[in-house]
Amino acid sequence: MKLFYSLIISLFISNVLQGQSFQTDERVWNSATQRAFSDLGRAKLTKPALANIVGSEYYETEFKEGRIVHLDKNLEIKTSLRYNAYNDEIELIDMSGGTKSVKAAIKNSRIISFFDNNEYNYFKYLDSKNIAYEGYLIPVFKGSKIDIYERKRKKFIKGKASVNSFDIEHKPKFVDDIQYFLSYNGSTPEYIKITKKSILKFFNKSEEILNFIKKNKIKNGDLTSLIKIVEFFENNSSI
Repeated sequence: MKLFYSLIISLFISNVLQGQSFQTDERVWNSATQRAFSDLGRAKLTKPALANIVGSEYYETEFKEGRIVHLDKNLEIKTSLRYNAYNDEIELIDMSGGTKSVKAAIKNSRIISFFDNNEYNYFKYLDSKNIAYEGYLIPVFKGSKIDIYERKRKKFIKGKASVNSFDIEHKPKFVDDIQYFLSYNGSTPEYIKITKKSILKFFNKSEEILNFIKKNKIKNGDLTSLIKIVEFFENNSSI
């Protein structure tokens, strides 16, 4: 009889874990939630915050309600999330130990985080030197052929002490570092500098793309301009 009840309980927990959402609310952070959280995150403690620096590691310091989805295990957890743009980590509120703590989700291409109106994918990508790296990318345009991704990082700039009264002291600081990447037919996203030269190179010096750029006065560094070019490409099968 005990074996029978044990089997029933095991089957119940297994069904609860499959396809269910879990909350950070203490009233529902039960054993099933803890198991699901472990499967999704296998979270580790976040790196300590740097002090005495101008600026922030975050574009948005406040945690936002969101969800983390594991595509392979059909699991989803609703919790509070934010993106650490310096460490390139998704930070989240963990209550699996009975108390609230901030942890960083494991980096996995099959785990996607949704919060603050963004979708964070951990992908392999090619940088400006065509070297492969992995990191969080945000899709900002999804087409039938081309996807555009945004990578929002924070760079740390070392400070410089003043040598004398004529010298200017520069405090250490965080600065924005936003890059864009293009993926063609599901290929590894590759870095694109939003300039006429780089865009023409990506499209194999297409005359149609060149004429479109000239006609529409495309601006360097402007994401909206890049999206317009990609949309033009998507809608013209002759290119």
